Amino acid sequence: MADAFDRFLAASLAPAERLPDRRFVANVQARIMLEDRLERERRALMASLATELVALLAVAAAVWILGHAAPVGEWFAQSSALGLVVLLFAFGFVVAMFISAGRPTLRSLELG
Repeated sequence: MADAFDRFLAASLAPAERLPDRRFVANVQARIMLEDRLERERRALMASLATELVALLAVAAAVWILGHAAPVGEWFAQSSALGLVVLLFAFGFVVAMFISAGRPTLRSLELG
């Protein structure tokens, strides 16, 4: 009796026979591929961010050490405006170096 009821229940709850929805499967596969690609890009961006932060800390440490050197300290004491201009140009140079590193942009990631 239980076997007959189990067969009846399985037949009643089974989905109707139909062809597989290929468009749905293709859509899901495309989304999976997109998520994988975005995850790789996130990891690359985080690695790039870490590298740039380490480089920025190295530049900041070098500027701090140079600023505490006796000859440079005397030069800044004599002409603080000129020292500020030099620091601003150095900062601009570092920013230009980071920008010109050739990292991919979001637009190129969408097209590629």
